[in-house]
Amino acid sequence: MGAAQNNNKRDKNKANAARAVAAARGARNDRRNIAIGTVAVVVVAIAVIVGVVLSTRQSTPPAATGADAIKVTKAEAEYTAKAGDDGTVIAGQDTAKTKIDVYEDFTCPYCGDLEKQSGAQMAKAVADGKIQVRYHLLNILDNNTNPPGYSLLAANAAIAAAKQGKFADFHASLYAQQPKEGGAGYTNEQLISLGKRLGITAAQFSTDVTAGAYSNLVKQQVTTASAPPVNLQGTPTVLNGTTDLKALQDPQWLDKLLNT
Repeated sequence: MGAAQNNNKRDKNKANAARAVAAARGARNDRRNIAIGTVAVVVVAIAVIVGVVLSTRQSTPPAATGADAIKVTKAEAEYTAKAGDDGTVIAGQDTAKTKIDVYEDFTCPYCGDLEKQSGAQMAKAVADGKIQVRYHLLNILDNNTNPPGYSLLAANAAIAAAKQGKFADFHASLYAQQPKEGGAGYTNEQLISLGKRLGITAAQFSTDVTAGAYSNLVKQQVTTASAPPVNLQGTPTVLNGTTDLKALQDPQWLDKLLNT
């Protein structure tokens, strides 16, 4: 009986030892699985972050490079334009029967759409003496370029171009290659280069662009447009007196206006 009891005890000890070893192995496996799972989660998280960064970089338009980045684009019809003392640019003759006000921002993609839709027809109507257009060049979307500030740079440069008699082609060129909202706008160097290639020879143009000579007038235009009687809600806005012509929504707006 003593020998049998000893054998039973040894068997139980072996079984307990086997269970202990199995438990230890299981614990190690669990820890290994947890570690592997943690590493996998970290790897996936890193992959997601990298993907988001790359996607963001790819979706942001690259900066236009080179001093001559803005190609020369001629207006559909040549018209005279002068810069007013208040920062407006007045295109066309004072004797024109119809006078309209156009509020725009060179960063605004919808302003670009309006230029594509009606720019050529407007230029011809101005050149033919049928309408006079008062352009209000605003910097509402200054923060919508990277780096910020393109709206103000472009508006200031366009007024400087108007001072030199080159507004029509300068305006057409900026919209023909309008920078994407959220991307990089053109620099003062590129704006000056455009003016020179359009035939501006006066050193005053470069000085005005570099110094931001008309920046305060542009900002004041925003303040004035935001108050009564205009109460500007956004760009582009085309007014005949105080009547909003809803120009972007109605491709026939100019025909209707000229035939009334």
